[in-house]
Amino acid sequence: MADEPGKVDQETTENDPKKSVPVEGSESLTQSLSSSVDAGVAPEVLEDPTMLKNWDASPLPFEFTGKAKEFFGIWLSNLLLSILTLGIYSAWAKVRRRRFFLGHTLIGGHRFDYHADPKVILKGRAIVVSMLVVLSLVSELSTVLSGTSLVLLMLALPWLANRSLRFNARMTSFRNVRFDFSGTYGKSLLAFVLFPLLGLLSLGLLQPFATRYSGRYLAMNYSYGDAKLESDPQLKRLYKGFFQAFSIILIPFVVLLGIVAQHDWDLERLVLVPIDGATGWLIDFSPFALIIALYLAFFHYRAVARNSILGSLSISRVHQLKSEISGFRLAWIVLSNSFLTLSSFGLLQPWGAVRRWRYETESLQLIPGGSLDEFIGRIQPAEGVIGSEYTDLQDIDVGI
Repeated sequence: MADEPGKVDQETTENDPKKSVPVEGSESLTQSLSSSVDAGVAPEVLEDPTMLKNWDASPLPFEFTGKAKEFFGIWLSNLLLSILTLGIYSAWAKVRRRRFFLGHTLIGGHRFDYHADPKVILKGRAIVVSMLVVLSLVSELSTVLSGTSLVLLMLALPWLANRSLRFNARMTSFRNVRFDFSGTYGKSLLAFVLFPLLGLLSLGLLQPFATRYSGRYLAMNYSYGDAKLESDPQLKRLYKGFFQAFSIILIPFVVLLGIVAQHDWDLERLVLVPIDGATGWLIDFSPFALIIALYLAFFHYRAVARNSILGSLSISRVHQLKSEISGFRLAWIVLSNSFLTLSSFGLLQPWGAVRRWRYETESLQLIPGGSLDEFIGRIQPAEGVIGSEYTDLQDIDVGI
């Protein structure tokens, strides 16, 4: 944000009569223009937020102020009411949950807001559940119909994903400006179905391409008011994360191959004949080591993908995000949360949810490329965000 506005030279004012004429309501405009001059930005550039030049500004970290104790009361009442109403209250429970987490998420002291109507969510869920029930009943009639139902469900996924992303974006606001999402079915089909399948069929070798495409698709279709978002994650960085994850999976295999080589490659004897000492312990532990390696590799690649996509995310090519999440720490948080939730019969689930949200949120920073106040002040609400179209949206959570 710019420093205190500079004063206009008196001689310049005297020589230009137009500048000496006071106009009602022009004080804030004069201060804004003078602050832009001090910051090295021409006044005409400020007319278009996309033309703002980069300023030297300190990063604004994302903050989360929510407390597990407060969320526990929300979680417990949501759980009890959802059970008593046979799941109907779950729509209201989701709104309360998202309002808690977004309402306690701050950037520069300003909070996010969530504005969804639970009745709209309930309507969307009823439609989706009805559709799934019909597909399930049809699939029981024959194997051909079962395969057809699966294909239809996969073809419906992009449409459901786009509706969900649009709904949640339009229900979220920051400083009274709402977000929006405008994805298309064809590109969503590539991002959520075809490219992930291609990555799977290639044994993961094409997964970085799929990750990059889906990240770019999501970012380029999000907007903040009329300000567009963009992201261009580096393919080299994604492949580096992929091969690092692959190396993590290879470690238990390499150890096991070393043990087999020491025993003349007689794998059958190693499995059937008990072996005492460290070698026997390593053989018995190898299946668990493989599961742990897969778990760590998954979260490591996920963290690399998140850092790459969000780290290259820009708003109107002016303001940027920075993400510094650790895959290993995230894996530990998820694993320990799961253990504590199970050992406490679910009572510590709210604490785990707050813990994870806080870590993922506070790993983000906003790097301003100019004055946020002036930028947001010039953003207009996107056309179609506010209106009756809300009632035509579904609710399936799919997103970054």
